[in-house]
Amino acid sequence: MVDKSAVVAGKRAEDRVSEGALETSRLLVEFLHAAYATRHMEAGEASGVEAGQGDNERTHGTASPAVSTHAVRAAIHVYQHGERTVGQLASGLGISYGWASRVVEELEAAHYLVRERDTDDRRVVRVRLNPDAVDEVERAYSWRGRAVEGALEPLSDSEREAVRIFLRRVIDLLREGQPERP
Repeated sequence: MVDKSAVVAGKRAEDRVSEGALETSRLLVEFLHAAYATRHMEAGEASGVEAGQGDNERTHGTASPAVSTHAVRAAIHVYQHGERTVGQLASGLGISYGWASRVVEELEAAHYLVRERDTDDRRVVRVRLNPDAVDEVERAYSWRGRAVEGALEPLSDSEREAVRIFLRRVIDLLREGQPERP
């Protein structure tokens, strides 16, 4: 028999999440929202990738179309991890395969990604950064790094390492429950 004092709001005490864990989870979500909401910022001004004003004159003589938030995330993901299949990109971003395909089409049209079919299995599509777009994607990636660096500055080296360990553990635990996509 379950002790009624251990049951709060329909949950047993051992099933409840601590207030600290809930607050940390909320802060992580807010962090993501803030990162996406400020995607257009680059040292106080718009960056090419994130504002859709890349220099496609390098290859096509026209300005790049604006790219979506998902496209910016996808370009940064490929920058961080290298060539990916569309399925790996979808899994890495936590989006559906169909949505990842649309984002890849968007980035290919903006000349940020190059899409190629696998020579051994034509069903597999691989994407990589267009070498002409690397500088723009690096700028989009690095401005967030500067913000994180500023936030970590007052912490000791061991506290900074604790933050990194915590984030790696959260990511690993969240991904454990995520099905692998092809």
